[in-house]
Amino acid sequence: MRRLHHSTEILRMIGAFVALAVGLTPACKRTSAPADEPDAAGFATTTSEPVSSVVPSATSDSEPDLAPSIPKTADESAQVSSEYAWLPARTVTAGSPHKIAAKAMQAWVHQYPDDETPYLGYIRAGRIVDRSESWIAKTVRCPDGWYEVLPEGYICRGNRATLDMNDPVVVASWKQPRRGEPLPYRYVRPASLQTYLYFTLPSKKDQARTEGADMEAYVAARPTERLPNIDVLGEPDPIPPFLADGQYLHTPFGATKRLRYNVHEGRANPQAAFAIMSVHDFEGRRFGLTTELDLIAIDRTKIVRPSSRTGSEVEDLPAGIVRALSIPRYTLDSDGNPVKDGSFSQYQILDLTGNTHRHLWQVRDGSYVAAGAVQMIEPRTSFPSFAVDERKWIDISIKNQLLVAYRGKRAVYVAQVSTGLGELADASKSFATIQGSFTIKSKHVTATMTGNRQADGYELADVPYVQYFHEGYALHAAFWHDNFGRTQSHGCVNLTPADSAWIFEFTDPPVPEHWHGVVGHEGTPRTVVHVRP
Repeated sequence: MRRLHHSTEILRMIGAFVALAVGLTPACKRTSAPADEPDAAGFATTTSEPVSSVVPSATSDSEPDLAPSIPKTADESAQVSSEYAWLPARTVTAGSPHKIAAKAMQAWVHQYPDDETPYLGYIRAGRIVDRSESWIAKTVRCPDGWYEVLPEGYICRGNRATLDMNDPVVVASWKQPRRGEPLPYRYVRPASLQTYLYFTLPSKKDQARTEGADMEAYVAARPTERLPNIDVLGEPDPIPPFLADGQYLHTPFGATKRLRYNVHEGRANPQAAFAIMSVHDFEGRRFGLTTELDLIAIDRTKIVRPSSRTGSEVEDLPAGIVRALSIPRYTLDSDGNPVKDGSFSQYQILDLTGNTHRHLWQVRDGSYVAAGAVQMIEPRTSFPSFAVDERKWIDISIKNQLLVAYRGKRAVYVAQVSTGLGELADASKSFATIQGSFTIKSKHVTATMTGNRQADGYELADVPYVQYFHEGYALHAAFWHDNFGRTQSHGCVNLTPADSAWIFEFTDPPVPEHWHGVVGHEGTPRTVVHVRP
């Protein structure tokens, strides 16, 4: 068995994964990433010192060697495979009657049935997936056994996953993210210092005791139907059994642990944002159930209405971005004269043919737009070496605040972005976005991001469609601003929710159905992210 001999290396590796393991990752500029940067061979590196040995299930007819540390080379990778040659043929099938459910914010999927082997990804609290009928192996840190899951890998039954579909965390995490929609959840932010996090639906008496004697007057002045942006949250759901009759909510493993008082866990961080799974009416107020299984009074929050802006798929460049609020759309009459036929909206991306008619640019749908009304995005005159065949890559221009997705040398999507406030400065000394060519190393349907407590102290739960490409730098949706086309971030690349959802599904590695996140590993393709001035 290979071991790590240097304590500093052990501490570095452990630290790199601790943030992601608890679901709180500083953003966007950090000294460590939620998963270590892949080495030249494309492997995700290890996070813990090997200490456990593998026990095969009764279906295995050979004894395994002790589990190895994570491989660094192709030869070591082959050795790892040979050391797990005792594994039986996989039996898990889609639609299996045998299930395993996550009861943690991250229930990790490992490459082999031992937590010393690489993370492949994870499933989220409340997610129920198909598993093998029986456990495949047991280890010191997983005495209840490892189970096969689809499409690959193994999950440990224990603190993070259970075979009990009636587990209180599994039951309460009853709504999964709406992957593919611009926002997988709805979001709120605290509006006052009296925004409390409840772990049960509080009676009026408990609300007044917690929020102060003026609580009833406060609520009366803010009826639910008049709350700004209340439509964004949708219609309330009936109170489910797990919230009825004063039942307490259980905190998922890996969620923020807070000290519990009578019915609450203290005040919410004023710089926080919360992802809302569902909303429920109780005692004349509307409460939101968060993804960490807290309840928050909606009238104490600001409901987020995200940007409606969106980029566009294109057949190729050139393309244009509409500059003004309403720009005339033209068609040509039988004599070739332009005739107004509707309008284009501000920031709309137009897929242009490159052909002109008088002072007009032709759009691929056959319409025309005035040349001076659009910001032109010209075709590239040269390409980087990785722009070959149908290989997918992302081109980000800091000066133009523009993202173009490519397949080889053909542009397929155009969107405005917001990169770091430091613009073209040294990224190690400012809030600039790092420049260079990288590959996407991990993807998360949502991930919580935190700022420096001594600086801004923000804590944004479930930021959508996070894709880390270097240390703490990521592509992700921003639901808290609408300044796309201008620098805005602490170093990450902000996209509109709609654009981020599209790019997330476009890039590799793909996140398997029902998984919440994936870590790039040997054999998985990785999309290049090319950041330039």
